[in-house]
Amino acid sequence: MNLNRELAEKIVIKTMHVLGKNINIMNSQGIIIGSGDSKRLNTFHEIAGEVIKTQEAIIIKEEETEEYKGVKAGINLPIIFNEDIIGVVGITGKVDEVSGYGKLVKNMVELILQQEFLRHEIEIDNRAKENFYQQILNENIQNQDLLNDRLKLFNIKKDLNRIVFVISFDTFDAKLVTNTVNDLNNLVFIKKEDIFIIRGDKLVLIKTLNYQVNEIQSKKINELAKNLKLKIKKMISEAQIGVGTIVDNINDLHISYRDAVFALEVGNKLGSQENYNIFSIDNLGYNYILPFIENYHANNFLKNIFHQDDYAEYFKDTNLGEIIEALVENNLNISQTAESLYIHRNTLLYQLNKIKEQTGYDLKNVSELFTLLLAYHLYLFEQ
Repeated sequence: MNLNRELAEKIVIKTMHVLGKNINIMNSQGIIIGSGDSKRLNTFHEIAGEVIKTQEAIIIKEEETEEYKGVKAGINLPIIFNEDIIGVVGITGKVDEVSGYGKLVKNMVELILQQEFLRHEIEIDNRAKENFYQQILNENIQNQDLLNDRLKLFNIKKDLNRIVFVISFDTFDAKLVTNTVNDLNNLVFIKKEDIFIIRGDKLVLIKTLNYQVNEIQSKKINELAKNLKLKIKKMISEAQIGVGTIVDNINDLHISYRDAVFALEVGNKLGSQENYNIFSIDNLGYNYILPFIENYHANNFLKNIFHQDDYAEYFKDTNLGEIIEALVENNLNISQTAESLYIHRNTLLYQLNKIKEQTGYDLKNVSELFTLLLAYHLYLFEQ
């Protein structure tokens, strides 16, 4: 393990906080790379070189400091990691004050190094695992033997029910999202087999499920998405979530990811607030077809309905879209629709009659309501 400047400064801050004395960290060449006294950084510490040669602690008294280059009174001890000396830790101060702290500080520094090494190893393992999942989502691993070897290496179970959540942000702060991933991985509903990865400007959660495919599962997935959204809002910012389909084999994980991206794209275009900006592929319904309707056909469809080129004014200048959505939500119940729109029942009936005069479509008729609903969603999707 190399003792670099960043790690040395971290050790200095931690030990000085506990000890209350100035600490110096020297590398294997005797150069001070961490110190509570910034003026001593990048200077040569002659005694550190002697400590590395002799592998023994050396005490320097006040009257001896003039004999050595870059040295102050105190105690200097070798830093040992995996039986190798990788540097020296020095405690500055009067000998009778600091000598008693020597072994304590040495042990503390070596413990910090062990923790940093372990953290680094975990980070390497996590990055390798993230890269594996990136390849899975990209369908880059076609060889089943290679796939099985990777699964065994990372101790990942192949045949678990999994689902993909794709999370987008109004403004993507790469540094903030990256720094928050570890905290997200420690959430109570995130299990050992689950993983967050960053893809472009989106955050992706690959989540294992331990319940069967049924209506209860759908409710649990929706609850999970809501909890996830609340946590992300608290830790990062407001977000929108696309929810993919459930797959029972890791080979098909790319399908769930693709569906989650698709649901997010459609949901964001339509901009519905009723679902807390959580868009599931299973709940898109007829909206699933919107991206597959070419612009030419969509425009013709809208022009034919409103009998004019500037059909957008029907939705921009009126509350037609709001009325359509409310009627659908309330199953064409006029009283409940009026109540949800905060208007009188007679006012709603007047508006429905006016819409029929302007468009020729009767919104109290299921077929004609659906036609205008599709038109409204096409208009939103094309914006």
